[in-house]
Amino acid sequence: MRDIAILNYSTKALALSVLSVFSTGAVAQTTIAPLVSADDAEYETDPIAVGPIRISPQILVQSIFDDNVLASPDGSEIEDVEFIVRPELVARVGDQTTRFQLDAYGEFSRFADFTAEDSDTYGVSGLFTLSPNSANRLNIGLGHARLKENRGDPEARDLAGPGPRLFDNTYVDANFRRTAGPVLLSLEATYSDLDAISPIDDDRDFETYAGSATVGYRISGPIYLTATGFVNVRDFRLEATPTDPDRDATTYGGQVGVNFSESERLRGRARVGFFRFDPSDPSLDPRTGFSVNASLVYKMTPRIAFILDAFNGDVATFRRGAQARTDTNVSLTSQVEMRHNLFARVGVTYARNVFVGSGIEEQIFRSQLAVEYLASRRLSLLVEAQGAQRSSDDPTQAYDQVWVSIGARMRF
Repeated sequence: MRDIAILNYSTKALALSVLSVFSTGAVAQTTIAPLVSADDAEYETDPIAVGPIRISPQILVQSIFDDNVLASPDGSEIEDVEFIVRPELVARVGDQTTRFQLDAYGEFSRFADFTAEDSDTYGVSGLFTLSPNSANRLNIGLGHARLKENRGDPEARDLAGPGPRLFDNTYVDANFRRTAGPVLLSLEATYSDLDAISPIDDDRDFETYAGSATVGYRISGPIYLTATGFVNVRDFRLEATPTDPDRDATTYGGQVGVNFSESERLRGRARVGFFRFDPSDPSLDPRTGFSVNASLVYKMTPRIAFILDAFNGDVATFRRGAQARTDTNVSLTSQVEMRHNLFARVGVTYARNVFVGSGIEEQIFRSQLAVEYLASRRLSLLVEAQGAQRSSDDPTQAYDQVWVSIGARMRF
């Protein structure tokens, strides 16, 4: 159901909603473990007040050693050190009934030797929330971002010279949630426009219109049984040619599952069902597949939280010979407060990409460990390590990668 652009923003929306549920502080004191970040006056920074607006700026400075910058197969790896400067700003206005939040960032990346990989990216997004009472909530978000393609993505550019692909992504989304007695109603709609910067990548430009509706019934305490219907329409900018089929398609389906709310320990949703891929081009075959969508947060103790994300469904593909693509993604992450000023995040991810019609399947395993030390209310020190290994039926797409970073985050 989800494409890469929608995934980026839906993940962010989930993180914001989870943080609002479990964290009572206005701004998380740690960026790697916000679910277990307690209010500690020693490390709390007050937002800058400009009339009714509260502004929280910060800047991240980071250096990364990457042993395989291009995610290349064995024998052709290029290693380098990347330097990143990332200023960020969050501005808030309003109260619990009506509020608006603006998020903005810029990320400036420079490599020590392999300068073709240098990039400048940025993003700005706004979120308006109307919550007249505890039973009704409306969120409307919009944003624009210049995104950089990760070289380890399933269909990333594998040429060294041009550098990574850059995309402009513009989106608008809205969701409404109502809980009236034992009944839950949730409606979501998203529009996304993905535009590759380079003209040679015009075949990757497309718009997505997505929507879903969920109805639930409370069976016990915070647990709702739910039924969801969804639809996703892709409209590619380039028209079909005699050699390239029309890639416009509609994906729709249904899921049943459970929602957890109003709980101090467990929040989120888990759904399973089916999807139906219906391409516009009659030369491409429609198909039906297994659909999964789960995002669960379990706060075992005030100092330990686990996050489970799972997805299985249809996504857009640009690979030659592939009629469609089905992704399976499962990740489990833990956030831990080891001391009042020392936090850790540990996670593992499994991803499987099936390129329908090409006979190619890829699997990737990722692991990560991050530690953040709050040296003061203004300064944090961060260390992170990640490893990835991808196997593929196409040997040119298999790779191993390890990168280690150190950084400092300054809040103002």
